[in-house]
Amino acid sequence: MLIGVESGSRTLLHWMKKDITIEQVFDSAEKCLRVGIHVIFNFIIGFPNEPEESIAETLRVAKALRAMSPDFDVSIFYFKPYPGNEIADLLLAQGYEFPRTLEGWAEFDYVASSSPWIPRETYQLIEGFKFYQRIGWSHPGLLRAPLQALARWRCERDLYAFPVEKKVIEWIRQPVRLS
Repeated sequence: MLIGVESGSRTLLHWMKKDITIEQVFDSAEKCLRVGIHVIFNFIIGFPNEPEESIAETLRVAKALRAMSPDFDVSIFYFKPYPGNEIADLLLAQGYEFPRTLEGWAEFDYVASSSPWIPRETYQLIEGFKFYQRIGWSHPGLLRAPLQALARWRCERDLYAFPVEKKVIEWIRQPVRLS
C-alpha cells in the first residue's frame, strides 16, 4: 500500500491542503502492521519557502514510521511544480518558468534531482537518510546486523559524513540511476 504523507509538518500539511493528520498516518500504520500489510510512505520536501523545521519534522516522522517495521518503506521526493495546482500557479506568478516544449518536459527530472528551494546541505542530509534508512530498518540478518546497527545509529543522529560503508556497498552493488 502507498500512503502519501507528503510532510511531517502539520503547518505544511495545512498549507498544501492535505486533508490528513500525522496521527491518522500513525493510526493507519499500526493497523497495517497488525494485519501484515507492507506500506510505502511517500514524502515530499523542498517546497518553496519550506522552513528547516518542517524538513526536520518530516525526517522525524519518516524515521518513526520506518522504525515500526522492516515491511515499511519510506520514499522521499523533492518538490517539483506541475502546472494546474495552486502551488504551481503561485510560483508561475512569482516568475518560475515551466518547460515550454515537449523536449523540455522530456528532460524535466522529476525523480532524482533536488529542488531549487533546497540548500545543498539539506540535500546531502536527505540523501544520506534515504540511503541509510534502507539498510538500518531492513529485515534483520546475522551478517547484516553490524551494518544495520551502524546505519540506524547514523539515522538517529543524522550523521552521514564519511560514509565508508556506503562507498563499499555502492562499489559492490552499483546504484541504479533513476533518471
